[in-house]
Amino acid sequence: VIGELVPKQIALRAPEPIAAAMAGPLMALAWGAAPVVWLLDSSSGALFRLMGLKRESEEHVTAEELHLIVAEASKSGVIEEHERSIISGVVRLADRPVREVMTPRTDIEWIDATLDDAGLRAALVEASHSRLPVAEGSVDAVIGVVQARDIAVALFKGEPLDVRALMRQAPIVLDQIDAMDALDALRQAEVPMALIHDEYGHFEGIVTPADLLAAIAGEFASDADPEDAPTVVTRDDGSLLVAGHMAADALAERLGIDLPEERDYATVAGLALAVFRHLPGEGESFVEQGWKFEVVDLDGRRIDKLLVSSAHDAG
Repeated sequence: VIGELVPKQIALRAPEPIAAAMAGPLMALAWGAAPVVWLLDSSSGALFRLMGLKRESEEHVTAEELHLIVAEASKSGVIEEHERSIISGVVRLADRPVREVMTPRTDIEWIDATLDDAGLRAALVEASHSRLPVAEGSVDAVIGVVQARDIAVALFKGEPLDVRALMRQAPIVLDQIDAMDALDALRQAEVPMALIHDEYGHFEGIVTPADLLAAIAGEFASDADPEDAPTVVTRDDGSLLVAGHMAADALAERLGIDLPEERDYATVAGLALAVFRHLPGEGESFVEQGWKFEVVDLDGRRIDKLLVSSAHDAG
């Protein structure tokens, strides 16, 4: 108490005057002890070399330690809660593969280059995005990206609507690369959209700067489809109704559970499939780290909704 807690509390009450008063004596102590410190450091270094070991010359802060620091700063009021959320999002983004933040192929609006002029015009009228992947007959055969402004210019000039001539090349990235590496690819791209492929060359989805920003700061209302249900809804009893396509790590952070660093899934539905190891039926459930996950809705062979509640309350 006397050796640590009391001095710490005194210093916290007047940090600047005490720091200024102690700076001189500490500098003198450091200067006087420098030869002894050098001797001890050199001798320990020599012993490491004799044993064939390498010394770590730098201190490394892990992502988990950084999360704890940010959480403590938020708790003490040094940073606001929304600032903590964004900082955590940036740290989490650096550890996420791009497949966890991409828009999957099943949710993509795209233009079929094989359509005639009337078909293209009808498809463009229905489209709600300013940039669209261009494919030949199937979304699996994406060949480029077309921008709405390029189409508008062609229409204003009275030119034929040829999406192959108007489309631009987008970078192709593997679904296993980090999201930050995908950001580097987007910076150098002709259009702010990258095509995601797996190791076998199959088209998996797209990623845009908006996807990366949403992964950091959360979804924007302007980007959400009004017909889509919210990703997660808190019910009156405290349980959560979660969409299967919700990012697994986002839910894990909200629930305070740990996910394996090496995992083959990106969504909550993928987490459920990894546990079940089969396509579950409605009503099937499992418990994970104190939380009960129950499948409440299926869309064909896809897990659409899960109910997440405390396993203790359920018991």
